[in-house]
Amino acid sequence: MDTSLTWLDRLVESPTGADWQRLVVVYTPLLQSWTRRAGVADADRDDLVQEVLLVVVRRVTEFERTHPGAFRAWLRAILMNHLKKYFRESARQTCGFELDTLIQQDSELAKLLDREHDEQIARHLMKLVERDFTEVTWTAFREQVIKDRRPGDVARELNLSINAVIKAKSRVLQRLRQEFAGWFD
Repeated sequence: MDTSLTWLDRLVESPTGADWQRLVVVYTPLLQSWTRRAGVADADRDDLVQEVLLVVVRRVTEFERTHPGAFRAWLRAILMNHLKKYFRESARQTCGFELDTLIQQDSELAKLLDREHDEQIARHLMKLVERDFTEVTWTAFREQVIKDRRPGDVARELNLSINAVIKAKSRVLQRLRQEFAGWFD
């Protein structure tokens, strides 16, 4: 299974249609959220997000992974430039935050957006990985890890042995580690 770094490398070197689809599926909701927070009108949000993604598509070969979080920072910089243009051209609206804080790594906004990025990636990858397991295996994992329930309680509820519940958790975590590799700093 390819890691996200492999996916990002493919985007830079020789992307497939599936690589571009993954970019759109993962990053559209995130960019929608960020533009909403900025105060972009509902009617303009889809167009602005599409413009940002088009720049990513056109310029991804220029992207250089120089440090952890470089892709997020690069994406935020592209978004900042488009937001500046948007608010300059629509004089009746103002941005919901100081735009330059988007690219300041230590700003509260950048930290918040990085956290939202990580949460969006996690949601996407969890959905992706869930399909690899039976419903009972996924439920055993979810109850232990997401809901923080004890294996014995989960085993009784699912009518499984404690060992089966612990193995289910272990198998899903192993698979998640493979899929999550490289996405988070």
